[in-house]
This record gives sequence, C-alpha cells and structure tokens, in this order.
Amino acid sequence: MAVKSSNLQITDLDFDNIADNLKNYLKGQEQFKDYNFEGSSMSVLVDLLAYASHIGAVNTNIAASELFLDSAQIRKNVVSRAKDLGFVPASESCSSAFIDLEMKNVRNADGTQPTTTDMQLMRGTNFVTVFDGSSYNFVVTSTKRPTQNNLSYNYNNVEIVQGTYAQDSFIFDNQIANPKFVLSNERVDKSRMIVSVTSNGVAETYTLSTGISNITTESKVYYAQENEEGYVEIYFGDGTLGKSLSDGDIIDVTYIIVDEVHANGASQFVLSGTVNGFSNSHVTNVTKASGGAEKESIESIKFKATKFYTSQNRLVTLNDYKAKVQEYYPNADAVAVWGGEDNDPPEYGKVFVALKPQNSDYLSDTEKELVKSKLNALNMLTVRPQVVDAEIVKILVTCVFKYNENATDLSIGELEAIVNTAIQKFDTDNLNNFDAIFRHSNLLKAVDDSNTSILSNTCNIRLRKRKDILVSETKGYSVTFGNALYNPHGGHNASSGGITTTTGFYVSGDSVNVNYFDDDGNGNLRRYYLSGSTRIYQDSAAGTVDYALGKITINAIQITSTVNTDSSIDFTVVPSGNDVVATRGNLVDISTDDIKVTGEVDTIASGESSAGVGYTSTSTSNY
Repeated sequence: MAVKSSNLQITDLDFDNIADNLKNYLKGQEQFKDYNFEGSSMSVLVDLLAYASHIGAVNTNIAASELFLDSAQIRKNVVSRAKDLGFVPASESCSSAFIDLEMKNVRNADGTQPTTTDMQLMRGTNFVTVFDGSSYNFVVTSTKRPTQNNLSYNYNNVEIVQGTYAQDSFIFDNQIANPKFVLSNERVDKSRMIVSVTSNGVAETYTLSTGISNITTESKVYYAQENEEGYVEIYFGDGTLGKSLSDGDIIDVTYIIVDEVHANGASQFVLSGTVNGFSNSHVTNVTKASGGAEKESIESIKFKATKFYTSQNRLVTLNDYKAKVQEYYPNADAVAVWGGEDNDPPEYGKVFVALKPQNSDYLSDTEKELVKSKLNALNMLTVRPQVVDAEIVKILVTCVFKYNENATDLSIGELEAIVNTAIQKFDTDNLNNFDAIFRHSNLLKAVDDSNTSILSNTCNIRLRKRKDILVSETKGYSVTFGNALYNPHGGHNASSGGITTTTGFYVSGDSVNVNYFDDDGNGNLRRYYLSGSTRIYQDSAAGTVDYALGKITINAIQITSTVNTDSSIDFTVVPSGNDVVATRGNLVDISTDDIKVTGEVDTIASGESSAGVGYTSTSTSNY
C-alpha cells in the first residue's frame, strides 16, 4: 500500500531514522508505490545515502561545537575562542633557582689576577643538577659581574633556569600583510623571550605587551600567542598600537627551550665548564628549583578565560584579583583571596592574596613583590594588595591495616608501599586547593581499595603547623589551625603534655637546655625542658590553648634559636574530629614524608584464629 507522503524529514540525524525517513519519502512517490524496500537492492542505496547524511550531520555538529568555548575540544579552537575574550594561555615555563657561586684560587698564568669584567658570569653559562636520578641542564639568565675577595670571585643571587638557550632570526618584509614570525621550537617559555630588532644598524630591545592602555605609536613592544600548531608566534605593532617595523629590519629572538621533565625541587648544582677559563668553583643553593610547568591545559583555559573577561583588566571584586593573579603567576597551584575585613585580625583597606606555587610551599620574596607590583597597577587606589604565604596545615597520617595473607602473593612490605602510595595519591587528588576538605572516611576507602587483600584499616591523624620565629626579639605569637582541637575533659592527659607537642628551641638566659611547649588540658600552654625523660617546667603559663577555635597563643618570649635550621617551630596537635577543613589562607595537605603505614595479618581471615580468639583489634587512639 502506497504511503501518501512526499515530505522528507530532515531533523532526525540518527542513522536508522535517516534511512526510515528516506524510505518513507520514496514510498510516497508514484514510481515506488508498493515497492518492497527491505527485500531489494534499493535498501543498500538507501543505507548508503543515510550513512553519508549521518556522517555529514556528525561533522556539522562537531564543527558547530568547536565554535564555542564551553564545548570546544580541540586545543587550537579553545585557544582561538579564548583569544576572542582577550585571554592568552600560558606557555610552558621553565624551572628556576637562585644560587651563590664562588670561583676559588683565581690567578692568571703570569701571577696576576683577572679583572671583575674579565670574570663576568655570562648569560647562558651552564650548570648541571642530578635530581631523582637524572641529570638536568640549567643556564644563567643574565650576565653577572662578581665581587672580588683576594683570590676569590663571588656571584650572589644568580638566577639559573632549566633548559637550553636558542635563537631564531627573521627579516621583516612589509610586502606581507600582518606578518607573524613562528619560532622554530615548540616548547618555549614566553615570559623569558628576548626580542631585539636591528633597524639601520641600530639594535633595540622590544618588550612583551600585556595590555594596551599604556601603548603609544612609538612603544617598542611585540605580541606573542600560540598558533594552530601549538608553536609560539610573535608579531609587532601597526604604528598605532606599538611601533611598526620597516622593510629589511632584522628580528632576533632568544629564548629558553623548556625540558619535558621539570626538575622542581632540585637544590644541588655544579658549574659545567669554566668562567674565563677557571673551573675551581663552589655553588651554594639559595632557593630550590621551582616554577617548571607545562603549557596551560584546555580545562584551565576554559575556566580562566571567562573569569579574565569578567574582570575587564581591572580589580574590583575578589574574583577579579583571583583571575589576575592566575594570569600573572600561571605556575600557581592554588590561589585564595579575602578582604581585610575578614582577616584575623581585621586590616581594613587591604586585599590579602595567598598563593601556593606548584611543587613548592612558598613564593620567594622576589616573586611576591613581582605579583604585588603588577596588582598595584590595576587595583583601586584605596585598596592595597598584600601577597602572603599560604599557611599550610600538615596532616600526619598513621595507618594500620589488616590483610588476608591467603589472598595475595605480595609481602607485607610491598603492601605497605602500596598503601603509602594510595595515601599520597589521595592527597594529590583531593587536597590541592584552599577550599579543600580532608574527609577521613574517603581516605579509609582509598586505603581499603588499594589492594584486594586489604580487609580494613585504621588511620589516625594529627595536625602540624610551622611558625616562623623572629630570633632574639621579644615577641608573642599565635598559631591557628582552623579546626577544633581534642579535649574530652578538663586536664586531659596533663601529665604527658596534653595534645600539644613542638620542636625544640632555646630561650634567652638559658643556652644549655632545649625548650618545648605542651599543654595541661585546661587551656594553659606550658614551657619545659627534659632532664632525662622528666619534664622540668620553666613556665606553666607560657600562653593559652583555645581548643574550640583551634588556636595556640604564646606570650611574649625571646627565643634565641631553634632546632629547625630555618628559625621555625613545628606545633603538632590532635584535632577534635577526623575531617579537616581549610580556612581563609590555610591549605590542608598530607605530609607525605610523615606517613606511617603498618600492615598486620588478619588472623581470622587467614584461619589462624577461631571464634575471634587471639584476634587483636587496632586501637583508634594510637598516634
């Protein structure tokens, strides 16, 4: 029976629906009246048409999705959409460190000594470090003149960066409209490029433009962006937004090729080669290597581009500050911003920015000042940005697990290593932001799931926070954990120091005894030293402990030195609950160096125990 229809449905994009629509259309034609499409060769042609239509529809849908930032999946399209919002994704960045270098016993063959000009440490001088069993190359970023001390030449606070120097040269041709110059290496740190333009025999250095508000027709600036192939390309002003180039001008670009593996954390460096022919050197590390990172991910671009566009290159709201800080310091692992009115104590007229870099806990003073100066250029005059260190609350995990030895061929040591790795992965996956929460039950699940032979586990936690001390100054201190502390009753554990332990320190008037703090369970902080294993209390009212607020207050005291080499004291406490939350500028983070894992055979599961006889349960109060 013929179908009385000659309409073709075009809204269905599924293969089967397209084929059915084509058949229904043909059945409505007089030529194919009562034709059996299912049992004829015509069905093959219909399927072929449906297949072509389906492929075309899918490609059209994909192409349409790539037009929008939220739905784009291909990097070049995400970068292009972000460019429409004025956002330039961060490139790879090289790891950097600061060192002090001493060249020893420097003397010419004729007995004279070279001048400090002769002994300049040239840009590009190589240093080598061995980190995690591999060797990495670092180079000096700028030429450094030494100070001379007899036969020694000293170079202080020298910045070295991981990678190798490279240079590309181009010739400007004004016959090409809107010329762009693509660097020959893909992995380039845009922030460390040096661009020089030689015109009529005169070389001038151009700077990277990060905004147009201060650019004039004669500004010597260049622009840099990521092209469709992922390479960095640069271009210059048009005579309105930046100085235009002339035909035949020579463009030289010097840059760092970023290594694929970043040596963040490296601290031992050795001079590779010589300085003016001399090689007897000693390197002292000032700061560990940090800052190495890959180019901005697609997910990060999508998140930051909209925030950047909302801020419109001005700083009014807290989100404006957060977006701008992430632009100025793309190597940030986490950023928190709060107003001075929310600070403790309140400081009105300020905005506080806490920033934790990747692979490091703190920014250097130089990095803080750089971020602060950039923020000052855009913030309101009445508001002063303050870049502070993230206060890190370390979580100390002591884990005991039970396992069925009949369900695994692994040794107890191998299982302990697996559990340790699982705890570290839990830290990486869950505790990398200022608003992160440590959820105790999720950690227990991660441990149980780490191996099929593990039947149960008990993980106890403590909290540790480091407090910097102003040595030889009489001063009071406060240590805030942001979480309530354990105090089930007055006088809890007073004879053994309550719930507070610290690292040692020396006080004025006593250079012999190492002092410590503990508490009496009633809110009093006590200071003591050890005589054998006996605590000799020097001050039973050295401060207070607010268990409800999680705050330790230390009365004015003159500390002359600390056991910690960085003039700090570590405070370790027992929290009231097992879940730990980060507040304000605090970060919670599992101290991976202090994870303690112990495995025990489950005697019931292994058949060694019957009816629970001889089975030892793990105490939940052991730390």
